[in-house]
Amino acid sequence: VGLEYQWTVPHLEPGARLWLKGARHPLLEQMFRLEPTPEGAEPREVIPIEVRLGDGQGLLVITGPNTGGKTAALKTVGLIALMAQCGLPIPCEQGSVMPLFDEIVADIGDEQSLEQSLSTFSAHMARVSLILKLATSNSLVLIDELGAGTDPTEGAALGRSILDELDTRGCLTLVTTHLGNLKHYALHNPRALNAAVAFNSKTLRPEYRLILGEAGHSHALKIAARLDLPEGLLHRARIYLRRKNKRQNELRKLQAERLATEDKHRTSLAKEVEASIHQEEIRRRKAGEDHQDSKRRQLQSARETLRPGDNVIVASFGQKGLIKRLDLARGQATVHVGLGEWSLPLSDLYPSGFSPEA
Repeated sequence: VGLEYQWTVPHLEPGARLWLKGARHPLLEQMFRLEPTPEGAEPREVIPIEVRLGDGQGLLVITGPNTGGKTAALKTVGLIALMAQCGLPIPCEQGSVMPLFDEIVADIGDEQSLEQSLSTFSAHMARVSLILKLATSNSLVLIDELGAGTDPTEGAALGRSILDELDTRGCLTLVTTHLGNLKHYALHNPRALNAAVAFNSKTLRPEYRLILGEAGHSHALKIAARLDLPEGLLHRARIYLRRKNKRQNELRKLQAERLATEDKHRTSLAKEVEASIHQEEIRRRKAGEDHQDSKRRQLQSARETLRPGDNVIVASFGQKGLIKRLDLARGQATVHVGLGEWSLPLSDLYPSGFSPEA
């Protein structure tokens, strides 16, 4: 089959680098080749996609409309990875590169479990939980409609957290999503890359090509119109959408005004706190200066009352001394310190109750 379909042997290499050139879904390719065709007509061909991960970008977030080929892209990568691990040729062009994976884990499709009473979201989370138990830095992870089946805001928050965890582990990861917040994930994570499934806005039909580096749009109303939903219903949907967009714009404006008010309040409060701190520093400095002035006046007054026979501390000696004679006019005193007597200035003497440290 590989020779007949011109499949190729990929370059298998260790490390986290995956590059599939002209990848085709192997089952679709076989089905198209085997299906009956009118005489002289060529069999249908699978539209190839290119998938490139690694070299610092290990997450691919695929977005776009339903029936656009997002899930088919995941299955294409998963099946080709399994074929390569088994030593089989793969439906890709020459020069494709594939890592050796320790695990290939996937959550694809809506499989509610009636036996276990699991909703779509619960079943989805149960499979994601198993993926997180198995996935390592050498694993390939495929998740279809990440964060779907619950409140969009909570689903997007949970989806971002799951992507962060897989990014931290270093898995090669491909996910699909409709959630707007997850579409912008790659804009805030340099290790993630967006991809969109191509959609022809004129024919309102998907083209099944994968465009790397772009975020896709859902085109739900356009697809619904192509599938012949009543025009009146679509008209009401457009009105609801415009109302929602208007409310969102109003909410964004109110939020911006509230944030601006809060920012102004924080700035004003910060200035008040800064002024209060400055005033407190001035008050403390003045109180300290007043205290020192008071201590100096008390010390000066005590020195003026010194008499022969008084005990003092001599600052320059660091010892106690006994005053023998005083010459207040000259501000001098004869003090007995240790084994000698010394003529010292009164400013060097500290009466009882005072110390040089004070």
